[in-house]
Amino acid sequence: MKVFLLGDSTCAAKVPSARPETGWGECFQKYLKDGWITDNRAINGLSTKDMIARGLFQAVVDDASAGDIALIQFGHNDSKIADPTRYSAPWREYIANLVYMAEKLKAEGVSAVFLTSIARRRFKEGLIVDTHGDYPVAMKAAANQAGCPCVDLTTLTMIGLQEAGEEGSKRYFMNFGPGLYPNYPDGNVDDTHLRPEGAEWIASLAYRELKRLEILTDVLI
Repeated sequence: MKVFLLGDSTCAAKVPSARPETGWGECFQKYLKDGWITDNRAINGLSTKDMIARGLFQAVVDDASAGDIALIQFGHNDSKIADPTRYSAPWREYIANLVYMAEKLKAEGVSAVFLTSIARRRFKEGLIVDTHGDYPVAMKAAANQAGCPCVDLTTLTMIGLQEAGEEGSKRYFMNFGPGLYPNYPDGNVDDTHLRPEGAEWIASLAYRELKRLEILTDVLI
């Protein structure tokens, strides 16, 4: 049995040249019971719109079996209004795309679970700033319309980043000085994508919230 992961670069598996960048989906297998495996279909830059348009979502439907699970996390790239190939307005195409995915999977006997986008590490005067606008709320509305669960990772990660603090939260992201990693000799400033510590943190947050909400009780350890 499979747990499919549908999402963007915050979840996707990374190539060696990008390390230490790590997607949280790479860290999720440890939370599954024996007999379940993750099938990570998340891709850098992906939105709901181009996952459907490029046939990537249909490939998941074709490969899935009744009883499988799909964790669906989008929003980062749907919001990129300057890119018409990816942009999905939150209260229009974004909701429609999510509901379409959930219903198409349900027709194949696959259960969908939505997860709102993880927060970016952005602070103003010491306080974490929301950068996702209407997308998390729109995803909750889509979940209600589709009749599937929704895990609010946006709020959970904003709380966690605030607790870690402006400086301490850097350890989760690809934000570091020179000389630490061979692939980034001059350092890096990226407050969206995750280092291994961040990927582990997000995977554990998703696991704990799914357990708390009693979602996927037959799947998670």
